[in-house]
Amino acid sequence: MLRLRDAAITMLCVAVLTPLLVLSAAATGFGPRHWSGVRLAGLQLPFLDAAPTSSGTRAQNLDTVTDELVAMRYRGWTAVYSVAGDRVQLETTRLDFSLFSTLGSRFGGDTVGVVYSPLTPPMAPDPPGDGPAAETTWQRTNPIGTWFTLLFGFPWQLGTVLLLTALGWTLVLRRRRATRELFNKPL
Repeated sequence: MLRLRDAAITMLCVAVLTPLLVLSAAATGFGPRHWSGVRLAGLQLPFLDAAPTSSGTRAQNLDTVTDELVAMRYRGWTAVYSVAGDRVQLETTRLDFSLFSTLGSRFGGDTVGVVYSPLTPPMAPDPPGDGPAAETTWQRTNPIGTWFTLLFGFPWQLGTVLLLTALGWTLVLRRRRATRELFNKPL
């Protein structure tokens, strides 16, 4: 029973700490890289705006990148803008593997960055008449897919959490063994 509890604690720690580490790295400006090479350049929340701002000017070669991004019409995008350093930032309400792999294969990791903005309201109101129904917040943000991407999509953060978890369990098991030996000594 003790091993089952330890396994559950380990899974819970990895499942919570890895996405938190990725989001905190993005919020502090470190820009963690997805396995496709695309950076998660920022995090935008109402109480925290850790997203790079628009530089106002854009290099000529970034016009074609911006035009291609707009033509892709990916669900969840809310803005496309340029920042200093010849990079186009894509603001999105959802993260998934197809987004990162598409951006990585088409533009490379140094041309496009992603800013995660889960609480941005929908860009268009409900369509009139018999048009397609507007997405719910759950559909628009896809929290399970985003969590899955944050958990398995950023190898350095996942590796760091796994290493720290293994180190923590090594210390816990060493302490358990020392306690067991102390109480099992004959008097």
